[in-house]
Amino acid sequence: MIVKILRYSALALTAIACCSCQKEPSTSDLRKEYLVYTAHDTATDFQQIETYYLPDSILVIGNSDRTEYWKDDDAQEILSVVADRMNAAGYTRLDDRTLSDVGLQLSYVRRVTYFVGYDNPCWWWYYPYYWAPGYWGNWTGWHYPYSVYYGYTAGSLLLEMVDLEADQQSGKKLPVIWDSFIGGLLTSDEALNLERTLDAVEQAFTQSPYLTTK
Repeated sequence: MIVKILRYSALALTAIACCSCQKEPSTSDLRKEYLVYTAHDTATDFQQIETYYLPDSILVIGNSDRTEYWKDDDAQEILSVVADRMNAAGYTRLDDRTLSDVGLQLSYVRRVTYFVGYDNPCWWWYYPYYWAPGYWGNWTGWHYPYSVYYGYTAGSLLLEMVDLEADQQSGKKLPVIWDSFIGGLLTSDEALNLERTLDAVEQAFTQSPYLTTK
């Protein structure tokens, strides 16, 4: 079973409200705003999770032939928002991922475009420097307990929560129990891009009220 939530920024929602007289509101103007998509495994009891591990960098997905990580002040600000929201929800951040209940991995799509469907959710097998399952433990791949249908385009941010308490027996895959896709972040103004990104990360947690220990 899956619950998916799709939200646009407040400005875009206002535009839809103004068109409420239409049977199906036009979404032509939404391309000007960012989009926040969230999905989670409804079989997971997030209140039973106590600890999490968050890396100190964001993986960059682009056209490079080597692994790239985003670690500057902007990246740290984004990671701080994630940590703040996790802490506010009652979770405790640990420095040792082997002792953590869940892990959070962030990826920024810089240039490439990928489309994901239920029959082929793991597009990253075609990208050699995506987060490797072995980073988290002895898993052979990734597993979504729910179907996924969306595209990753340039200027997208991915947030994924993985269940580090899952079975690591031979052949098992690491479950992704919550994920968020944030798109439409790029403008010609770098300061605005960061502002939009921070707002969108906040929105991802706001529309995921089940992420709490309370």
